[in-house]
Amino acid sequence: MRQRQAMGAKLSRAYVLLLEACGLVAGLIIGALAVLISVDIGARNLGLFNFPWLLEVSEYCLYVATFLAAPWVLYLGAHVRVDVLIEVLPRAAAYWLEVAADCVGGGVALVLGYYGWLATADAFRLGSRVAKELVVAEWYLLAVIPICAALLAVEFGRRIARALRAGPGSARADRAAGAL
Repeated sequence: MRQRQAMGAKLSRAYVLLLEACGLVAGLIIGALAVLISVDIGARNLGLFNFPWLLEVSEYCLYVATFLAAPWVLYLGAHVRVDVLIEVLPRAAAYWLEVAADCVGGGVALVLGYYGWLATADAFRLGSRVAKELVVAEWYLLAVIPICAALLAVEFGRRIARALRAGPGSARADRAAGAL
């Protein structure tokens, strides 16, 4: 039993490190993009050079950074919440609404991951390429969808499990279900 708990703690820590790495990479992508855009604008205005591929790379970077950051932001509880209804409901009803919302979120993440996987596998099998300024294998761009959707599904599952363990009447349940 004790060995199982130690293994669970190690897996949990590895999972948290993975989410933190996703957040870090997303931040680095946005930071690098800000630097590249600034250099491009400055160099173009001075008549030195420009990066003709930067607009396309910006599109890819924003897309990838958004998917990478989503599971990390959910883990932190820093996602956008519209909790007007939760504020006016009785504590137990608000708790169950929060659990239901996490179930819906987990379901959406699973569906997104499934169809993202199908699209990625199909693009890989067909050897599809995206050809704009750069030519990129399409599956490279699509692979982030099933990976990050899986992380989102895991995080929604963790939120649900924490809330159900704590129960609707406890202060821990408020924190577990996203700080009602």
